[in-house]
Amino acid sequence: MASLARVGIARLGYNNLTKQLCKVTAGNVTQVAFITRKAKRVNIRPKIRPYDYMNKSYTMWDQLFDPMIDRLDDNSKVIVVEGPPTVGKAKFAQKLADELEMIYLPPPTFDEYYITPYGYDLRTLDHKLSPGAQSCDLEKFLKDPFHVNVPMFQFHYFQLKYDQYITAMLHLLSTGQGIVLNRSFYTNFVYAKAMMNAGYMRPEALRFHNEVVEIAEAAVMRPHLIIYLDLPVNVIKERIKKRAIPYEVNSKVLTTEYLTDVEDVYKQDYLRREMTHSHVLIYDWTQEGDITYVIDDIEELNFEEYDLKGKMSEWIFENVQQLRIKRTYFQDRFYLHKDYYYIDFNVIELAYSPEEAKEQTELYMTVPGEKYDKGFNEVDKGILFKAAFPPVFTSIRNHPRDVEVLREEFKKLKAIAKF
Repeated sequence: MASLARVGIARLGYNNLTKQLCKVTAGNVTQVAFITRKAKRVNIRPKIRPYDYMNKSYTMWDQLFDPMIDRLDDNSKVIVVEGPPTVGKAKFAQKLADELEMIYLPPPTFDEYYITPYGYDLRTLDHKLSPGAQSCDLEKFLKDPFHVNVPMFQFHYFQLKYDQYITAMLHLLSTGQGIVLNRSFYTNFVYAKAMMNAGYMRPEALRFHNEVVEIAEAAVMRPHLIIYLDLPVNVIKERIKKRAIPYEVNSKVLTTEYLTDVEDVYKQDYLRREMTHSHVLIYDWTQEGDITYVIDDIEELNFEEYDLKGKMSEWIFENVQQLRIKRTYFQDRFYLHKDYYYIDFNVIELAYSPEEAKEQTELYMTVPGEKYDKGFNEVDKGILFKAAFPPVFTSIRNHPRDVEVLREEFKKLKAIAKF
């Protein structure tokens, strides 16, 4: 395995507060801002008890006294693994997270969006709805790319991935543990642009999509490192055929033209742009390589220098309080989702009409458990003696699987904390 290119080696450094994000002084030992593998993580200072962000609000008192900065060390980074379908991103990302003592979060799926907290799949009701009121997920898109709700599917996909990214930010700042993601919302425009080029989305819808993503980007920080696993289109098609998922094999979407377009937008638009903000490593993954060599490359990246207007500028803060306030945004994510959400009447395909919304709502209200909040429906027991308290941790997804991973990981982090 050989590295095709190492583009945009971002050097991240900090003034005052932000030096502590990646550079830590413990006693007389100064740790420079290099990510290191598990075997080399020696003389790491004792772990501080993680902040229980899923069950405890981040109050004004916590902003003053919680040791958020002290939890962070050299591996408190966000890494995103990108690449085309079938390249093996999940396997690679999981192994990378294990080697770097980070946590891998599986990507969100539309099951998290359409399956209710009571386990009912709302997509099974599509036959009772008019086309404009129906669901649309990845499988439906691959089967019928000209479905009226395909542009809305892409917008909802962005929302799911953005919601996960907010969770990743919250976990990192609450525990100090690094995050490895399988794709992120930043690359949503790659597929949206390819969809427009193929005629599945109007230019007006792409413009709206990009405007929304730009608003969302302003609220979070870009990943420290992006790893792109490259794979030729002909190999992608061979692997699609080999893994034999019917809606992929028979898809009208996954053509040579579409996959080539995705590759071009990735390399010419996304990676070119991100190399001015983040570290970017690109590998030919036609033949699965040894991840040890990838980690060797990662360990050479110096995150200590910065560019106020470019590389890692989003991770630079004037003082501690600025970062603490930023962290409160991640806790109250409802407002982050609300910031970008608006209706453009020139892009009517990205919103349900009043008639469609009414049709959908009335049908969904007939589903067991959808009339009231979870725990307060007729199928629940002991309603009379329950009190409704707003949850501390919220998500736009009904049951995000990455949150279940984080709950288990939090128990481990709590168990190994020294103080």
